[in-house]
Amino acid sequence: MKRLFAFVAALALVPLVGFVPKAEAIGAGVCTISGTIAFEPPNGPYLRGVWTILPGAIDCKGAYKGPDYFTGQGPFTGTGTYTVLPSGTGTCLHQVGEGNVDYTFRTTSGTYHLKEKSDFVLAGAGKFATPSMNGSFVIPPPYEGDCITTPVTRATFIAQVVLAR
Repeated sequence: MKRLFAFVAALALVPLVGFVPKAEAIGAGVCTISGTIAFEPPNGPYLRGVWTILPGAIDCKGAYKGPDYFTGQGPFTGTGTYTVLPSGTGTCLHQVGEGNVDYTFRTTSGTYHLKEKSDFVLAGAGKFATPSMNGSFVIPPPYEGDCITTPVTRATFIAQVVLAR
């Protein structure tokens, strides 16, 4: 009797299968992002400043949405705000920030352009995240600014992230 009930219940569900949306294929890649980041020095009592990435580039390796593979480098830009974190060594490149990034990458089936919210934490090295990317970055010297008498206003950064969609 239990088997008959299970069989009838399964048959009743068959017409609903057509209404279930198909799952999108997902992919993952390892990406290197590099470029120039500019910092407008913080002002006001909350030590809040503005950051801008321009120009930058993203280069990914791996699969994107199933059998679609990354094929080359694309542009990467961004802008947002940051807050200086208290530290025992001054305010140089100890920050937490948020903003938006805009990037394009090529695959075997076309070009994709994404705009995403981003956040980061920086204290020597940093953590970078968007809805599609997570990874780390560094801002190695030399900088424009010396962290002692003048704030850093421009530097080169390098990030290693995993992109999953």
